[in-house]
Amino acid sequence: MFEIREAARLFVARENAKGGLQWQVLDPNPKILVPRCDVPLKAEWTPKNLGRSMRSVTVVCGKARPNDVMPRWNVYVSVRKI
Repeated sequence: MFEIREAARLFVARENAKGGLQWQVLDPNPKILVPRCDVPLKAEWTPKNLGRSMRSVTVVCGKARPNDVMPRWNVYVSVRKI
């Protein structure tokens, strides 16, 4: 979970540096279990059309370690205005 939170934190720090609203990353849901990622994680704003109640960042793993469950994954990390 540390890597997921860190990817979201770095993304939000870059967005905050652009000016405008300031955001703080909250902790990812500790109940989420995902396989390790074989490629660097990417982060982006979660599209508003997904209907999430809070603003969030999507952390994306494009290629998970070989497993039978998920070849790639997305984790949504909530943020709040500061």
